[in-house]
Amino acid sequence: MTRRADGALETDVLRALWNIGQPASPSDVIDDMSTDLAYTSIATILGRLCDKGLATRKRSGRAYRYEAASSEADLTAQRLRTILDAASDRQSALAGFAEALDPADAAQLFAILNDAP
Repeated sequence: MTRRADGALETDVLRALWNIGQPASPSDVIDDMSTDLAYTSIATILGRLCDKGLATRKRSGRAYRYEAASSEADLTAQRLRTILDAASDRQSALAGFAEALDPADAAQLFAILNDAP
């Protein structure tokens, strides 16, 4: 059995919530992930995502249904802002990020920045 990287299971569960696109049970998440992980394992991860503010839950009978708290794009943007806010040299961090982009991503970012108000 191979071990997942830290946070990989949470990411996979969030990805399943985004794929499902509506309130989902742990069973729905298991089906979307095509995994043999136990219901209780997925329910625990969903609970942790709620505790972190990455997912929300509502009662549905005796169980809960879960949704991602934000879109994948919004979460990624938030994470990038958090990383930049933690940098002691924001300009160097931005420059390093920009230099590491492949040309297509750099062109897309340039277009987005040119369209920004």
